[in-house]
Amino acid sequence: MTDDPKPKRRGRPKKEDAVRMRPLNVEVPEDLQLHRRGTLCKLDTGMSLKEQVAAAYDEWLSRKGYAKPTDEA
Repeated sequence: MTDDPKPKRRGRPKKEDAVRMRPLNVEVPEDLQLHRRGTLCKLDTGMSLKEQVAAAYDEWLSRKGYAKPTDEA
């Protein structure tokens, strides 16, 4: 038996291939029910709300002509 204290877990475990995230805090019209629909999508697909928003916003901006910059070495 050891006297070493058990390490405390804090927050979610980090994924090895974690993507750097930056907050995007915006208000959206309640009529669109985005929170409800996003939660249902998360339950069906396992895709987090963050992932859904990032994918949708990225696609929308790309369609409008604002594509991601490419890494050129």
